[in-house]
Amino acid sequence: MKKITRFSTNPTNISSKISNVTVNVSGDDSAVFSLQIKDNSSPNKFYNFLTNTFTNTFTSENTLNNISILGTFNKTVLLPASSSGGVYDFLLFAYPEFETEISSSISSNSYFASTSVTQGKQVGVRFSTSSDQVDAQFVGIGSFSDNDSVAMKVDDSAGATTPTTMSISKTLSDTGDGVTLGYKYTLPSAANNNNSLADSLQPKDKDFFTKVTGQTNGTGTDSTSMILDSVDGLVVGMSLVDIADSSDEEQSGTLGVLTYPTITDVDIDAKTVTLSAAPDWGDDKAVVFRAYGSDLMSKSTGGLFSFDLTVTPVTSTNSKTNNFGQVTVNGDVSASTSIAIDGVSGVSVGSKIIGSKVTTSSNANLITAVHETGTPITVTGAQTITDNTVLRVHGSSAYALIEGTMTVSVFPTDSTDVFYDIDRAFILATLS
Repeated sequence: MKKITRFSTNPTNISSKISNVTVNVSGDDSAVFSLQIKDNSSPNKFYNFLTNTFTNTFTSENTLNNISILGTFNKTVLLPASSSGGVYDFLLFAYPEFETEISSSISSNSYFASTSVTQGKQVGVRFSTSSDQVDAQFVGIGSFSDNDSVAMKVDDSAGATTPTTMSISKTLSDTGDGVTLGYKYTLPSAANNNNSLADSLQPKDKDFFTKVTGQTNGTGTDSTSMILDSVDGLVVGMSLVDIADSSDEEQSGTLGVLTYPTITDVDIDAKTVTLSAAPDWGDDKAVVFRAYGSDLMSKSTGGLFSFDLTVTPVTSTNSKTNNFGQVTVNGDVSASTSIAIDGVSGVSVGSKIIGSKVTTSSNANLITAVHETGTPITVTGAQTITDNTVLRVHGSSAYALIEGTMTVSVFPTDSTDVFYDIDRAFILATLS
């Protein structure tokens, strides 16, 4: 009996895109075999070797029939793109009438062997921003709008290792409703008349996160043990940032430096996480966990991410020059530290006003308070300013441009949203 001694495919794993796969069959000269390929659909479709497609009907074209080996046989087939991925089974048949059998090193069946090619599903990675302040108060936060000037999304197969770089350009702006106040920046220097963001506040790896939303299974009161419907994607070190309807989430600190309870242990079988603090929760309540930093993000999603981003104050047209805030005086000011202005968009405590007749000596132009009603600001020293005077506001702005790149070196197992937590980096202006 002649032997078939090798049956393999190259590669054995393919992306969600159209892929060439080479089948190799080796053995004794004149060994005879037949080959079929089926997909994992229901019912199965078989590969048509003439049209290079999978078909519902089965004809002679769906089999490479009675192929005689001369040392080795190679055949390249074209497997289709599939966003959902799948498995393709390669089926090898030998026949005793041709005095051929399959080596036991390949299969326990002397006349049949199989091998598979796995196709990864298509996954997408999106980028956006996040703030623990009210998202609606700042235009652009949390948005995945298709209207963005740059499409901040990349796609590839789950587990794909070809690095893909996403260009990021995102402008956040004050809504101008008088409640939100734009963004704080470093005051311009004598050598640089533009606002800037301190290097220490520029985006760092720890400022980025992915999140997992789960559901509680049972209640907890001052408990560190939380049972969930699923613990998929949860890993030690992730932060519990929200519990629906809970009055005790065990958060501490202030905005931008909040400390959350973290996961210290995950019991997959019991679907239970152990927490570093003891919050309260009700049954069947939504909970949100965040994986901060690329290491935890990788453990949670299976993806590998890196970031090269900067934040720059800009004007309404994204200009990086003359990027200061601007307000108009509303009513004459006579020897007063209180100045009425038309609106407080892009104004923050710690900034300085610059303009005609504005006294700047001894930091008299330093803003010490911004008032939500009546749109006045308070400065350190008494000012006398004419109505309708336009003032520059140095040290704050209504606009912030986030730009740079995010590289996905390994694609996650499922589609994933990556967020930049702006509260961890540059500062949203406040009333005080």
